[in-house]
Amino acid sequence: MSHLTAKYLAPRLGALVALTPFSVDTYLPAMPAIASQMTATLNEVSITVPLFLIGFALGQLIGGPLSDRFGRKPIAVIGLSVFFIASLLMTFANHIDQLYWIRAMQALGGGFATVVASAMVRDLFSGKDSARVFSMIALVMLIAPLIAPGIGSLILHFSQWHSIFLFLAFYAALLFFLVKITLPETVSNERKQANKQQPWNTLLSNYKIVLTHKRGIGFLLAQGFASSILFIYISESPFIYMELFDVRPEAFPFYFGLVVLGVIFFNRVNIGLLKRYEPRQIVLGVIIAQSIFSLILIGYESVFTPNVFVVLLLMFFVIGLLGAITPNILASYMDFFPHVSGTANGLISSSIFGFGGIMGVVMSELHNGTLQRISSFTLLMSLISLFSLLLLAKVREPIKIPD
Repeated sequence: MSHLTAKYLAPRLGALVALTPFSVDTYLPAMPAIASQMTATLNEVSITVPLFLIGFALGQLIGGPLSDRFGRKPIAVIGLSVFFIASLLMTFANHIDQLYWIRAMQALGGGFATVVASAMVRDLFSGKDSARVFSMIALVMLIAPLIAPGIGSLILHFSQWHSIFLFLAFYAALLFFLVKITLPETVSNERKQANKQQPWNTLLSNYKIVLTHKRGIGFLLAQGFASSILFIYISESPFIYMELFDVRPEAFPFYFGLVVLGVIFFNRVNIGLLKRYEPRQIVLGVIIAQSIFSLILIGYESVFTPNVFVVLLLMFFVIGLLGAITPNILASYMDFFPHVSGTANGLISSSIFGFGGIMGVVMSELHNGTLQRISSFTLLMSLISLFSLLLLAKVREPIKIPD
């Protein structure tokens, strides 16, 4: 594919994938208001973040192989339709249990909608080219968490929290038409026909292909645990800023956005590094650096009384380095599975959100009202990711792309 085609696809696929951070981050400033109206604690409302991630992971796990069989666009359209309906239903929720159930439905639709993006990239690109396209998509996608809390705060200023989910419904409707009109179908008719002629248990055999690939699983686990760091931060950010450091809800987007700028910064650095190094080489050095900064954060909190701006600076590196981790792991992992890219992408995408959701729930159970517990858990996730790369993915060895 030409460079122009990459530039054409990246912003559109980025907008599609941005559905996830919009879904998670836009309502963060509204959590205290939701908790107050539903007579719930802030921690109970925060659980809707990992709950969404788990449902999102399930949607991707199912939607990935279905997109191999029926094509990328039909699966995305179905997912966006479900997401749209759930977002409208969310405006009628008046109890925390209702919020949980409708949020799970919204998550399933979102998983179906966005799982096709990485599969489309793998249909068209490989190696360094795919890493560059993933980085371009990530850059577009990262605008969403940068502005989403601000959008939520603005909506809260003029309306109630229910209007935030009306905004999400509107965004899903825009994506529906974007997918239908502007995105190409990257699974050929011949390939779809061949996949449809295969028995349904082929879906399970495709997963077996991926799950029995030792190096592939190493990259998958590394991504899952690394991504958990971001989702733990998202889940705990209302506590960190609005409770621990007494930041006002209207100022919350500023603090949250500074850390997201770190992800954008290192995403751009990564694009430059790809001109000289392989994705697997970059990701090893970056995860080592992330572990070091996580350790520095723990040491700072142990010795000094935490200052919000010092914490922000260290979080800028700990969270920001994910901007160089995710594109390179995705590119390395997807190169192993050119013939079952939808299934492979569904699995790694679901692991990203599934691990994030599960670890978010674990973090909520371990929550003790201190920042050190959060940073210690973050270091653990980073170290497990590092050892997965070294011991299972054998990241120091070259990757041979199958014919």
